Amino acid sequence: MDKLNSRKLLATFIEFISYHIFPFIFIFMHDLHNYSLHGFLIIMVAMVALYKEFILKLNPNRYFHILYSAIYLLLAVLSLRSLNIFVIVLIFAQLAFLYLMRYLPANSQNFTSLVENFVVPSFMSIAIAFTYMHFISVTFVVPLLLVNLATVLINYFEGSKFDYAELVAISGLSLVLFLLGYISLWTALIIVIFVVSMSLLKLFKNFNQPNLVYRVIGNLILII
Repeated sequence: MDKLNSRKLLATFIEFISYHIFPFIFIFMHDLHNYSLHGFLIIMVAMVALYKEFILKLNPNRYFHILYSAIYLLLAVLSLRSLNIFVIVLIFAQLAFLYLMRYLPANSQNFTSLVENFVVPSFMSIAIAFTYMHFISVTFVVPLLLVNLATVLINYFEGSKFDYAELVAISGLSLVLFLLGYISLWTALIIVIFVVSMSLLKLFKNFNQPNLVYRVIGNLILII
């Protein structure tokens, strides 16, 4: 049990770090690093990561959700002078989405995966980026959403005709986004290579990892 909890806490830490990878890469690549770390933001983000990777798997009840929300709201009140209200609401919305996962029926796994592996990580990174950059640009949001979407497709990939059609679709989407000027050609190629190679490794080499692993790899390749 201790070993299992240690793994969950490690996953929580990596999840927390994963939200920051692309925002901080983007900040340093564009020479926007004139900022100081925000303590309340760090705690709020950590609360989401802790709930997602550790607490949610313990099947918390509604009373715990009330207590957890009360702690978050206390932090929100204390941070009102230094943290944007929309960031506070955006982060709490991710907690609310995760609360909802506890009460969804077993046949809603696709929706659950989409929320946990795409919606929550994407908007947490957006909240972090906005706090430190004080703006959000298309050049930040589009690659972030695209690579997080790619990791979800990798998780679902099982080698069916529909799965291959999804690979073609995300490749086509990358091309369209390049033609529209939202991402560079190099970024489009890297994302396509990433999703195709990871999917084929999963199919032929049994390289089957949690979404968190793919998401960390995907965010790191955006450095290129």
